[in-house]
Amino acid sequence: MTVSGDRRFAFYAKRYSRKKASIRLRVLEPMAALREAGVDVRRYPKLTGPAGCDAVVISKAFGRGAVKATQAAQQAGCGLIFDICDNRFANNRVKASARHGERTISLLSQADLVTVPTQTMGELLTAATPEIEGRIRVVPDMLEDMSSLSAQRPSLIERFRLARLRRFLAGHPDALHVVWFGNNMAGISGVGEMEEAVAHLRVFAKNHPVTLTIITNKPAAYRKASANWGIPSVYMPWSLASFPGALGLHRVAIIPVARNAYTAGKSINRPATAIMAGLGVIADSIESYEELRPFIVLDDWQDGLSRYAYGWDAEQERLAQARAHLDAHYGRRRVAERWVEIFEELARQKAAAAVI
Repeated sequence: MTVSGDRRFAFYAKRYSRKKASIRLRVLEPMAALREAGVDVRRYPKLTGPAGCDAVVISKAFGRGAVKATQAAQQAGCGLIFDICDNRFANNRVKASARHGERTISLLSQADLVTVPTQTMGELLTAATPEIEGRIRVVPDMLEDMSSLSAQRPSLIERFRLARLRRFLAGHPDALHVVWFGNNMAGISGVGEMEEAVAHLRVFAKNHPVTLTIITNKPAAYRKASANWGIPSVYMPWSLASFPGALGLHRVAIIPVARNAYTAGKSINRPATAIMAGLGVIADSIESYEELRPFIVLDDWQDGLSRYAYGWDAEQERLAQARAHLDAHYGRRRVAERWVEIFEELARQKAAAAVI
């Protein structure tokens, strides 16, 4: 896995905050893996510009800074890759933001290649921006490095919240401890779209006790949604340092998916995170989850809850196979290899264009 010559690459992001999963999994960790592989890759030099870079990757950025970086890359003769992990057009429609949609179309159209986590995401983007047909390339999300996150020391308030969560779970010693984690986008995905999943839990709870933990940063959305759930539940604020510990206190992660243009192209990031943390997974199926069907439960909530409540030991081999599958296809080495393939393809394109 090498990039020919002494080429240099830069990733542009609005902010390089590890608190955002998209930045960790599509910018910071891929950059680290590429460096480990000997590739010269760095953060976009906002002060000096991209001169000397062979390619610039603009990741999930749509504002004035991204526009300036696009223009600077073109002026410097750099290859331009736009990396996008969500269906921005569905997001814009929900927010009734035609202007943002137009800017997204403009930025995507100027890219030499557009990288996405799933083929479905590419198809959704192409439907909104026909100009990028033929330029879509799939680069998977990197696996969440739970060991790295676990190495961070929680703050005093985070330790207090973890202790409170442990007390809540200990108060239900015979229950199947279930967790949901993620962002909340009203009307599309998140805590407000969980009524059907909670109904499954209520049915199961008639014969076996269940608890539900919600890990997110939307306490108001949790309070509103949980008022009529009818099962013991608790809210845990998400933080980078406390998340691994909180997740590991549970046996099952549930991933209900409201089927819409925003969720259809999502990657396997959430079930993968749960699996790598040692949890079983029950989810509604979308295309990207299908490769995990041999290892997790898709669409059969009652059977899944029974399997994890009564047959946990029997699930361990299946979950070990899932972790091996994920590491082979989404581990650090594979993601770095895929980015190298993208960089090499772009270099060939540029060389062919220069000849013409």
